[in-house]
Amino acid sequence: MITPPELLSIIAYCLFLAGAARSFKTGGSRNARLMMSAAILLDIAMAALPSLGILPPLTHHGSRNLVVMSGVLLGFFVWVLFAVALFLHRQHRLEPYHTAILAVEILWFVDVMLFLYGVYR
Repeated sequence: MITPPELLSIIAYCLFLAGAARSFKTGGSRNARLMMSAAILLDIAMAALPSLGILPPLTHHGSRNLVVMSGVLLGFFVWVLFAVALFLHRQHRLEPYHTAILAVEILWFVDVMLFLYGVYR
């Protein structure tokens, strides 16, 4: 059964995908960037809530700790890469901006798969 944090993470990723699709279609419109930013903020919140005591942390065994930690590090890299993409858009460099957004989509998917593999295997 899916837990509420997992559901919110899925919603965040889907929201990002929708924003990215809109961004590719509209050349990085403000609404598209706002959708993607909301998704990233939701993902950051989902990562921070357990450390704030609002949600219970996911339990995992020590043998999978490396996989989960890899997912966490990749997730942080995804957030940084999205910030870089926003900076590129601000500099009116649309081709590198779209390349960065595509990289965020792919790396976020890999991040989700790594994290779920580490937690549930």
